[in-house]
Amino acid sequence: MRRVLASVLLLASLGCASSGGPSRTQQPPASSGHGYALLYEVLGQERQVAKLLLIKKERKALETVIEAIAETCGKAYERLDALAKADPSLDLADTGLPIEEVRTRQAIAATRRDQLLAASGGELELQLLLSQNEALTYMAHLADTLSRSEPDPARLAFVRDLWKDMTLLQEDVLALVRRPAQPGA
Repeated sequence: MRRVLASVLLLASLGCASSGGPSRTQQPPASSGHGYALLYEVLGQERQVAKLLLIKKERKALETVIEAIAETCGKAYERLDALAKADPSLDLADTGLPIEEVRTRQAIAATRRDQLLAASGGELELQLLLSQNEALTYMAHLADTLSRSEPDPARLAFVRDLWKDMTLLQEDVLALVRRPAQPGA
């Protein structure tokens, strides 16, 4: 009797599809909001990337891509801010990250900033393109992950559009990585 009861409880907890119970293959739970806070943080940083070009003069193709990244991230940042104002339960300040992760991210950002400020010419371009590739990869994948569990139509449209924008910008960045600046260009 005990084994039968244990078997029934085990099957119920696994959610057999034939019983109509919950299944592990069903839709993942809705986003906690931490993903949006992470996205908001990165968009806020990337919307300012073009400021580096104010102190560093580089080739036009690089300027064009960096300005497009800054503009796209700025618009997405403002749009996400508006979505959060429309839904006060969306807390863009709470990333849910442990303090060690926050400190690690701050240290990486400081190191990258120092590397970019110290570099010039081809080295600056390479470092900047590599950092933008990483940021765009992260934002595109985060947007995709958020879209997989987003029930709100406005936020779903936002993250889907953001994924598309970040993916296209990443293609532009990779094209420049593959086509390094020519001397004197």
